[in-house]
Amino acid sequence: MAELYDNKYRFEKELGKGGFGRVFREEVSDRLVAIKQLNNTDKEQQEKIIYEIQVVAKFNHPNIVTYHHHFSQDGLLYLVMEYCSGGSLQEKLDTKQVDAVNALLWIQSLAEAFEFVHQKGIIHHDIKPLNILFAENGTIKISDFGVANTGAGTRAFMSPEALNWESDSVKDARVDIYALGVTLMMLLSGANPFYFLSREEIIALHDKGDFPIKKLPNWQQEIILKAINKVPELRFQSMNDFAEGIKAKQVPLVLNKDIIKAGEFAEKAEKLLSTKKWLRAGALLEFAAGQYPNNVNVIRVLGKYYLMQQHISKAKRCYEKALQLNSRLDVQKDLGWLNLAAKKYPTAISLLSDHLHRNPSDYEAYNLLLQCFYETNRYEAGMDLARTLLDINPENSCFANNYYICCCLHNIGETVFPNTVLKAKSNEFVDYNFSIILESEPTHGKDKKPTLKSKLLFMDYRFHKLAVNTLHFVQSNIEDGKIGATTKRIIKFGRKGYDVNDIEVPGGTSISRRHCLIINCKDDVWLYDLDSTGTYVNNELVKDKVPLLGLNTIKIGKAEYQVTTDKDKLL
Repeated sequence: MAELYDNKYRFEKELGKGGFGRVFREEVSDRLVAIKQLNNTDKEQQEKIIYEIQVVAKFNHPNIVTYHHHFSQDGLLYLVMEYCSGGSLQEKLDTKQVDAVNALLWIQSLAEAFEFVHQKGIIHHDIKPLNILFAENGTIKISDFGVANTGAGTRAFMSPEALNWESDSVKDARVDIYALGVTLMMLLSGANPFYFLSREEIIALHDKGDFPIKKLPNWQQEIILKAINKVPELRFQSMNDFAEGIKAKQVPLVLNKDIIKAGEFAEKAEKLLSTKKWLRAGALLEFAAGQYPNNVNVIRVLGKYYLMQQHISKAKRCYEKALQLNSRLDVQKDLGWLNLAAKKYPTAISLLSDHLHRNPSDYEAYNLLLQCFYETNRYEAGMDLARTLLDINPENSCFANNYYICCCLHNIGETVFPNTVLKAKSNEFVDYNFSIILESEPTHGKDKKPTLKSKLLFMDYRFHKLAVNTLHFVQSNIEDGKIGATTKRIIKFGRKGYDVNDIEVPGGTSISRRHCLIINCKDDVWLYDLDSTGTYVNNELVKDKVPLLGLNTIKIGKAEYQVTTDKDKLL
C-alpha cells in the first residue's frame, strides 16, 4: 500500500516532475486537487513560499490558481492547490491547439491578472507556458506564485537585466512583462528563439533583433517587440499597457500634456547646452524644473547643466532625484564626471569604464577617464591612453596637450619631453604648459609650493576646438588694468614685474607670480585659479575653476576687473 501523506493523500497519480519537484493529482472528498512536492528543504525558503502564496490566495482572483493549504513531511513542503484539468499552455503548444485569436485573448487576460498582482507588490519571476494552466471550463490561470521566486527563473524567458543579475530587476515588474512578451511570441510564431542559448547569446540576439515574427501582422510584431525590448524603460511600463495594446491592436501612445511640454523644455535646453548658450539654457531649465518638478528628463538635463557649470552639489542633488524617479537611467558618464569633480576617482573610473564599454567612440568620456589618471598621478596610464587616442585621432589638440603634460610629470628629474614631438599638434594649451616647464624663473619648485602640477593646464574636452571669442574688460580699479577687448585664448594674471603674464596685478607677494588665468573660447569662458593666494569671482572664492557668464567681477588682492563676453547687451 502506498505511503499516506498528511493522513489523507496517497499520491497514486503523478502529473509531472521537474527541477522544482513533483506534481500529483488526488481526489479528496469528491474534489480533485493538485499537490506540488517541492525539493527545496531550506526552511527559510519554505517560509517565504508559504507567505507569498498565502498573500496571493487572499486576492481570490479568477485567473490565479486557488491555493487550499500546505503541509510538511520528511523535511519537504507540499502545496495543495486547485486542480486544473485543462492542462498547461505548454501542452496546447505541443499539440498545436493554439490559434492567434485565442492566443491574444489569453495573453490579454493574463496581463490584466498580472496587473492586479503587480499593484499588490507581487512579481512572479517565472512566467512561461508551463506555469499557465486551464480550468475545466477553459479559464486561463496563473500558477506557481511563491515557488517561482525560489529560483532565478527560466533562462529562455528572462529579461537581459535579470540575466545580468542586476539587483534592481528583482523588484521590477517589467521582468514579468518581458516574460509574457516572450510567451506571446511563442504562441503567435510557434517558436522561442532563446531556447538553448547561453546568457551571452541571448543578450547578443537582442542586439541583432532577429526574432521569428516577420510573418505576423505588423501590429502584432510591434506589440511583441515593445514587450521584449532589451531596455526596461522602452517596454510597456505596466501589464495594463500591454493588455490595452492587444485590445487596440497597436502600441498605445501615452499622451500627457505635462509630460509632452516638459519633454519639449528638456529637448530645447539640451540644444542650448550643445551650442553653449549657458544663460538661456540655465534660465529655461530652472523654469521647467519649477513647472515640472518630478519630470525625470528635465531634472536630468538640469543636472547636466549644473555639472557643466561646475556646480557640483546642485548637480549631485539633481542626479540623485532623477535616479530616484528612474533607477535605471543611463547616466553613467555624467555620474563619472560628477564623481571626478568630487575627487572620488575609483568610482569615477568604474562608471566611465562602464559607459565606454557601451559607447566606445565617446571621446569626451575617454578624456574624463584620462583626467582621472592625471589627478591620481598615474601618468604612465595617462600617457598610454592619450597615445592610443592620438593614434586614432591625431589632430585632436585635447589629447595632444594631455599627453604632453602626463609625459612632463612622468619625466620630472629627467630630460623634459621634447617639444619637437608636438610641433604638428601644438595648440595654446601646449604652448602655455611648455612655457611653464621652461620658464627661466620658475613659479614652482620640487621642494616647495606651489607645485609644477598646480600651474599646468589639463585640457577639458570642451576646449578641443578653440574658437575665436572676444572678451571685454569693461572696468578696473587700477590704472593700468584697462586693457579693453582681447581675443587671446589664454589670458594670464600674475604678480606685477613678471612679463610672462598678460595682466600684471599689483600687490607684491600677496599676489602669486602665476595667479590665475582665463580660458577664452567661443561661448565657453572659464577662470582657473592656479593654486594661488586667492581669486574671487563675484565675491566667491574660486577653489578650482568657474565659468564666466554675463558680467563678472574678478578680485585678486585689492585689484578688481569687470569682464564680459557680451559688451553690447550689458553696457
